[in-house]
Amino acid sequence: MKVQVTESGTWRRTLEIEAPAEDVEKRIEAAYKKYSKSLNIPGFRKGKVPVNVVKKQFGPAIRGEVVQEMVEEFYREASQAEGIHPVAQADIEDISFNEGQPLIFKASVDVRPEIKVDHYKGLQVKRPIFPVKDEQIDAQLSYIQEQNATEQIVERAAGFGDVLLVDVEELNEKNQTKPATRQEDQRIRLFKDKDDKPSELAEQLLGIVAGETRDIKLKRAVADHEHDHDHEHHDHEGPATFRVTVKGVHERTLPKLDDELAKDVGDYENLEALKTRIRSDMQIQSDRASRRRVEEHLVDALIEQNAFDVPDSMVETYLNGIIESYKREHAGHNHPIDEEAIRRDGRDSALRGVKRYLLLNAISEQEKIEVIEADLDKHLASMAEQYKIEGSQLRQILSGSGQLDQLYSDLKMEKTVDFLIEQSSLEDVEEVEAQN
Repeated sequence: MKVQVTESGTWRRTLEIEAPAEDVEKRIEAAYKKYSKSLNIPGFRKGKVPVNVVKKQFGPAIRGEVVQEMVEEFYREASQAEGIHPVAQADIEDISFNEGQPLIFKASVDVRPEIKVDHYKGLQVKRPIFPVKDEQIDAQLSYIQEQNATEQIVERAAGFGDVLLVDVEELNEKNQTKPATRQEDQRIRLFKDKDDKPSELAEQLLGIVAGETRDIKLKRAVADHEHDHDHEHHDHEGPATFRVTVKGVHERTLPKLDDELAKDVGDYENLEALKTRIRSDMQIQSDRASRRRVEEHLVDALIEQNAFDVPDSMVETYLNGIIESYKREHAGHNHPIDEEAIRRDGRDSALRGVKRYLLLNAISEQEKIEVIEADLDKHLASMAEQYKIEGSQLRQILSGSGQLDQLYSDLKMEKTVDFLIEQSSLEDVEEVEAQN
């Protein structure tokens, strides 16, 4: 096989490939024989079709199939032999083949930019520190109390903290029930907001008793109110009128914050052990958030110190990945996906992602940073513990799905970031809350 490589742009390489005629003819003859043993042709037994009959009836189609397979194979071999690292699918053109003649074609492809990174040691970046505060621990303990609260039906008017079991239906302008709006056995919590003011629902339903019906006006659907104390508000069009019929008033009782509660929620000896675990888990999350922010600052500094352009095809490939992830996340949702908007809004992020990869990859090569088997084993052991699976089984699953190579790449990038952090001048800056 003969290969000639020319530069047809900053990152564009064109490979002119010529495969010897005898190699092509051998492949085509082998294909004829294979088909002669598998084709069903009237007048001939299966597996006994003469090759000349196969050539006469299916020759052009078989030759075309073989040529296409050889083009793909020879392109891969030529790319590897010439040290070319494609970043997108090649454009195959000018395929020329006649019987007894060599197979000649061109393959044009964008290649990964070869960059040399400068000024990556001694970078001065800020490292956000998110200390875990006692009030955060208290908030988590309060959440645990809420999750383990008990309820009992009471024969009295509803007050703050109570949960109502209700049937709800939306009304139109004539106070008639809108079709298909009835919701049965909905739970409504009557609570105060962070400013100690009654929620929109609580204000209108306080004092209601079992069996009573009230019409209320809301800016949002009733079902959105159950967890309003845990989530920010998302206003819908409104206001709308709803008819609420109370089927029961439930009084919630929080468990005592003591050693018994700690034992009930997990394998903790006492309340202090639970607090210690909460603090440890929060600190791990805070440290991870801190590292993510440091990595962002380092990448920003590297991009600022090392100006270079990247092929549009790499950005497009990155955007394709974003779109595929978005489709997976929204699978089953009944709404259209505006791919053009995702590409438009995500282009800057995609460009940064591509530059991040190229910079970190180049630094890992310059510093000869490698992932050894011990690194992989340690990471797989951690994953196995997290997912409650045997390490050998996890390795087999990842290897079979092709994810093991990606894991190697991810670990290499992680080790490169570790190296950069070690080589950087970090200024610790305390921030109020870690961003997940």
